[in-house]
Amino acid sequence: MRNTGRPRHPFETRIAEIRNRSRPEPFGWYQFDSFANISHFEKLIPDGLKTLVELAGDEPLADIGTGDGDMAFLFESLGLKVTAMDWPGVNENRMEGVRLMARELKSSIEIREVEIDDQFRLDGERYGLTLALGLLYHLKNPFYFLERLGWHSRHCMLSTVVLPSRVKEPIARLTAEGEFHRDVTNFWFFSESGLERLVDRCGWIIRNQMRSDDRMFCLLESRTAKTLPVIRLLDGWHGVENGAWRWTAPEFGAVIENAEGATRFELRFMLPAARRVTIETEVNGARLATREFRDVGEHVYSEPIAAAGKRNSIRVRLGGDSLSDGRELGIVVKLPARTIIDEECGLRLLVP
Repeated sequence: MRNTGRPRHPFETRIAEIRNRSRPEPFGWYQFDSFANISHFEKLIPDGLKTLVELAGDEPLADIGTGDGDMAFLFESLGLKVTAMDWPGVNENRMEGVRLMARELKSSIEIREVEIDDQFRLDGERYGLTLALGLLYHLKNPFYFLERLGWHSRHCMLSTVVLPSRVKEPIARLTAEGEFHRDVTNFWFFSESGLERLVDRCGWIIRNQMRSDDRMFCLLESRTAKTLPVIRLLDGWHGVENGAWRWTAPEFGAVIENAEGATRFELRFMLPAARRVTIETEVNGARLATREFRDVGEHVYSEPIAAAGKRNSIRVRLGGDSLSDGRELGIVVKLPARTIIDEECGLRLLVP
């Protein structure tokens, strides 16, 4: 339920004022006290909110299962770019609350309708930190959720209801419909060791954890995002088409991580129509040779680079003949829907 005592953060007062003078008709506001999470953050890790902002770094934060967006708007107020995700079919007010709050706050957070219990995709998006608070036990397939999230997020702050502490085995209990709080969207309750095994098998490292009553709070770090080559798209990319490729703009950028020791930059692309295209590239600020391409079909721009580090910035500028269908179009590049770089990815740093 909502807190009636002292605010845990000054921003909470602003949220409460909006709640008191407006409501998402014909529904009501999310009934639970999201700002109570701040107290748990502070117990779990030193400097609580400050540390979480630092973990996100210069990458966006995702709040999945956002409710009315309290945590999303709070982290936006702390300087982060934020995406708030939920699904109208299970959200308490069909996401009218988060949209109303965004208008009242004149917020610039991105609000997305994502069916997390479906085979959801985040299409190359990359997050420094994801909040998944009070979400896991609502999911039919927590394995899929945590594994997929590990492709896209470096860290995750997770909380979920767990079985009584006397249960020591790594197990999960499937609930009957409406058994817990008469909520038909409750499915899996893990024991503490069961939750630990789940996140480990899904590719996460538990950095901090604590139990508070019937809930576990865990700060996770993705082994996948930490060790495998990953790509984060910057500006200049159009949406994924046919689940496989994207048009670029005449100038585009990306960041590639976990490619230490790479000595070559490779851009594989396609020209759907014959035209003259020049490619100028900078990798970590160093300019590579300019190349020209003209023919219809697939091409490879490949140039040596100084040894790559942990985090590498890529900028590509196109010249030559322009092409437009109402968008500023450059070339067609095959990119994975996920952030992990594989053999099919058209933009790579190659290790000898």
